[in-house]
Amino acid sequence: MIKKIVSVLFVSVLLFAEVKPIKKDFQACFKNSKKSFVKLSKKIFISVGKGMGITFSRYYIKNYIKRDPFLGLYLVKINKSILPVHFVSFDKLDNSKVVAVIDKKSYSLNHIVSFGNGLNHFAKLSKKVKPNSLIESVCCRNFGLSIGDKNFIDSDFILRFIKNKRVVYADSGLRFEQKGKKIYIKEINPFFHIYGINIGDRVVSIDGKSFNDVSLLSKYILFSDISKTIDIKLIRKKRVFHKKIKLKKRVSGGVLGESFLEYIGLYLKYNLKVSYVAKGSLAYKLGIQKGDRLMKINDDCIDSLFQTKKVLSKLKENEVYLLLSRNDFQFFVHFRR
Repeated sequence: MIKKIVSVLFVSVLLFAEVKPIKKDFQACFKNSKKSFVKLSKKIFISVGKGMGITFSRYYIKNYIKRDPFLGLYLVKINKSILPVHFVSFDKLDNSKVVAVIDKKSYSLNHIVSFGNGLNHFAKLSKKVKPNSLIESVCCRNFGLSIGDKNFIDSDFILRFIKNKRVVYADSGLRFEQKGKKIYIKEINPFFHIYGINIGDRVVSIDGKSFNDVSLLSKYILFSDISKTIDIKLIRKKRVFHKKIKLKKRVSGGVLGESFLEYIGLYLKYNLKVSYVAKGSLAYKLGIQKGDRLMKINDDCIDSLFQTKKVLSKLKENEVYLLLSRNDFQFFVHFRR
């Protein structure tokens, strides 16, 4: 009797246990996908059909059909005879999260450890990879494009980039974080004038839709029309309440970085030096120039982009003072938000 029970349990384990892919399972995918890579002007492109190819680059590329500055993606013309790859919606990824990272010469096994957080954090693998490698499942379905280190752009962003004529993302002014299966407000853009929402409030739903993954919530907002008004349901100390937020056009995030000062036309590098000032913007009118370095916001000394967002998220005053330096000369600029 005991032997029969053990046998039944053993068979059950074989039937229901998750079988994880091994490297050999991806061999056919590699042989097929490597035909889709092409090198142009010392850069690797991947054919996506109709004589077009995509690539990721942190540096500006000329003569493109379309560019996504947030993702660093470029669409260019290539030879029509090159076999195209087809990206699949990211929600079709299997539960094992085991993938192959494929380039022109080789492939290796990897594992998806994070689905990312919109333009705040890209999806992540367990091991470092070279940029412009395909992220594929055992069924030879493409779920992303690597951008170096452990990061990759998931297929939902790539499909949208290829399909849409304009590269536009919507912004709620809120930045989110996930703790377990719950999502909370992490940062608030002070130039959106969102009243009644606090850092630490828990998100219950948006437009009646519940999310247990921050990547899905972020994409829901990013992929919405920029003229849309969303209804966000929140909890604070057991009190449930609703707020309506009119979305705006996103101007920061991804490879562009984000400090929230982009909404006054001021773009910073990671060393806090000004990389760009939008013409006609408030920052331009204040006389801020490329190469200036941000040192202080009101009474807070600033030493990173992360701290810039943290300080601005908690800003209560309407008056904003920025201390900057230019050629060892320090100066203040002042404005009302």
